Amino acid sequence: MAETAAGQTLARSATWGAVLVFIVLVASAFLRLAQAAEAWPDAIVIVRFAHRIAAAGVGFLVLVIALVCWSVRRRQTGEAMAAAGLVVLTIFLSVLGRATPGSELPAVTLGNLLGGMAMLGLLWWLRLAARNSRLPPAVAVPDASVFGWVGLTLLVIQLALGALVSASHSAASCTTFPDCHGFWWPSDMPLAALDPRQIFEPLPGAAPGAEMQRQALHMLHRFGAVVVLAYWSFLAFGLRARRPATARASALVTLMLIAEVVLGFAVVGAGAILAAVAHNAWAALTLLTAVRAASQSRLAEEASVSAACQTVTSK
Repeated sequence: MAETAAGQTLARSATWGAVLVFIVLVASAFLRLAQAAEAWPDAIVIVRFAHRIAAAGVGFLVLVIALVCWSVRRRQTGEAMAAAGLVVLTIFLSVLGRATPGSELPAVTLGNLLGGMAMLGLLWWLRLAARNSRLPPAVAVPDASVFGWVGLTLLVIQLALGALVSASHSAASCTTFPDCHGFWWPSDMPLAALDPRQIFEPLPGAAPGAEMQRQALHMLHRFGAVVVLAYWSFLAFGLRARRPATARASALVTLMLIAEVVLGFAVVGAGAILAAVAHNAWAALTLLTAVRAASQSRLAEEASVSAACQTVTSK
């Protein structure tokens, strides 16, 4: 009975934690972009307050999750490890948050975005695990297949590139599509563009070398989107016969990625702050669908194996 109640508490805490982390991610994106553009001063005050309240709520819920996973549900190793990861990420982001205001270092933006996305993914995984705890032990905790892990890894790399594009203000460096002002790739790809410790010169008036780095980073992010979309499309259409559960879940991820590309068009065309914030928010939602797809694939496969074994046993 206590195990069931703990599972319900864990599922609710993880769900609300994911909602609050999503609010923090969206608020962070708005604050970063609005402050860089020196726009919307009144909205910045309100959003900053909402950001702090949501972050405090996340900290409380992470504490609840840790207590549940390390006490009542301590036998669930995966959940205990996820809770430990959430505690570490909470401490890391709290420390990093002190360096965030006024910082122009891309590493700070990268740490905030990837740390927040990691928390969002872990919370959603815990939600799925807790809600499926009513299933037999062999299939209770969802796990990612190798296909899902590869897809998640590609998506995280793409998110990191997007964070660098935002931190370096590279979105405005390529205002044409699909090329970048007449070329598909800079003649010289400067590796310094990928260095998160480099502070880019403000636009306009940046040196030609800095502008080349921005364009290279922007185009790398575009090509990364093509790779990620192609991979999840392969899972959706290429595994329909062999792994139908993976294919169905991957189809939703593919649709989310297509919508994310469309939002990317809007950012390039309009260059509006709200369009860029929507692009960030949709990336977080896409991550949730990818975590679900990776988890559901192994869960469905193990469930079918368990059902087959029960059928053979009954005979």
